[in-house]
Amino acid sequence: MNPTRDRLRRMVDGLPPRSVRRRLALGWAVVTLVVAAATAPAVGISRDESVYLYAGERYADWWKEVAVHPMQAWSHLDGAYGVNHEHPGLAKLVYGATHALLAPDAAGQHGLTSHLQAFRFGAFLFAALLSVLLALAGHELAGTAGGLLAPALFWLVPRHFFHGHPALLDMPVTALWFATVLSYRRWLSVKPGEPGKTGRSARRFGWGLVTGLAFGAAISVKHNAWFLPPLLLVHFVATHLRRVQRDRLAALAPALPALVVGLGVFVVTWPWLWHDSLPRLRDYFQYHLRHENYPWMYLGQMLRDPPFPVAYPFVVTALTVPAAVLAAMVGGLLHAGSRLLVAIRRPERDAGISGSDELLYLLNGLFSIALIALPQVPHFGGVKHWLPSMPFLAVLGARALVSAGRTLWPARAAAVTAVLAIFTLAPALAAVVHIHPFGTAAYNELAGGAAGAASLGMQRQFWGDDMVAALDTINAHALPNARVWYQEATRLATVAYQRDGRLRPDLRWAETAEQADVSVWHHHAEFMDKEFTTWTQFRTAQPVAGVYLDEVPLIEVYARAGAWR
Repeated sequence: MNPTRDRLRRMVDGLPPRSVRRRLALGWAVVTLVVAAATAPAVGISRDESVYLYAGERYADWWKEVAVHPMQAWSHLDGAYGVNHEHPGLAKLVYGATHALLAPDAAGQHGLTSHLQAFRFGAFLFAALLSVLLALAGHELAGTAGGLLAPALFWLVPRHFFHGHPALLDMPVTALWFATVLSYRRWLSVKPGEPGKTGRSARRFGWGLVTGLAFGAAISVKHNAWFLPPLLLVHFVATHLRRVQRDRLAALAPALPALVVGLGVFVVTWPWLWHDSLPRLRDYFQYHLRHENYPWMYLGQMLRDPPFPVAYPFVVTALTVPAAVLAAMVGGLLHAGSRLLVAIRRPERDAGISGSDELLYLLNGLFSIALIALPQVPHFGGVKHWLPSMPFLAVLGARALVSAGRTLWPARAAAVTAVLAIFTLAPALAAVVHIHPFGTAAYNELAGGAAGAASLGMQRQFWGDDMVAALDTINAHALPNARVWYQEATRLATVAYQRDGRLRPDLRWAETAEQADVSVWHHHAEFMDKEFTTWTQFRTAQPVAGVYLDEVPLIEVYARAGAWR
């Protein structure tokens, strides 16, 4: 017997998780990372992402300087973190860190992947975290089938699949919002310990700490996470009403440490606040409270009139989530609502139903959507502003499918659930494969696909990321040193493409059609004037190339006479 060998064997044997739910979570994490990495190169760079790439690299460079020359770095803090200071820095720093670890050096050597893919690896990690949480939550509510179905219901929505790739803020804040709520749920499930018994108190303190860390990370990514405290407060008061009535503010005291920890994470991870803190905090909140309202979506005159602002997120969700997945999610909401009513009416007789859980999932599944329905809230960016609602709907939808299988044929529940899952997920998978990488142009069967949505007046795409599909054509046909007006793509995006060799380095940036030899027009209903300007300046309305989804033009390329080979 070799004690060292036996000890190593026991260590290796203990590496794979033994519980089914942990295996599900690990499996979904691996699948998410592999699929995201394999499919990301086809996804273009949006306006927002181009800014976050630049900011993330500046942040990472500043932290490198801190490690070597801390006093000198302090004088450069504002220069680094002044970039995109309207948003906190955590997600962008993660992207900058993965880029520093994986990208080629200045000489183009020693990199494990391209510059863009290195930035996006941080986004893949956030997507994998969300898959883990979906699998764990799905398993907890609906067993093994729930753990398999919940991540699938989320990711097989083409727009969600798109958001798993770019280095943006929306998927990270969605994952961290979900993590905060699940941690809060676990904290709530651990009852306060009795005097002299420290185990339960320690677990409750631990989950309170995790909740605070998750909340702090969420608000350190994006401002919409600030709605979490009031939302969870509503849940806490509703589920502990007698205690709140009796103890008043003292009933909320156990939640204060988590809130303090969260605020601490927010400040520590955002060096922009390390001096002139109060004025900068004021500017941060005022910027988002005064944000302009851009009507990015159109659905004919009927929906441009009231009450369309209220219906906006519900209509867009109904027309972009694959119909079968949408039905499962709506069924999940109705199922949770019925269970909540049962728990309220017969709490003693239905101890197997947790009214607290049902209310928590319903509140979070509907809140972000309802928030965007308010007329004064900005309407832009497709589904990304209510993305934090979707993991909760996916989990509820998974449970609804499992419950339907058990109800339809109790003796063959697993087989019936599998059939329901296939009918639900197969069309969604086909949609993801067909639409990728044009996730921002995805519409479902109710909209009639891309063609039907265009006929309805829906926005065909946004953010400028679809231009990636035109790069090879532009590289092949634009004259040397041609000046290109990219319109909705930013200069930072073109620099990122050129850095990875995906866009010819000789092509020059043009600010207007008057300066340009080539014009890349993105189909935006509200930017039709740019196409008319191009026609006038180039003296032609005939595009030389284009990007199409189901014969619907997303991008059209125009060229002056003699500028296109």
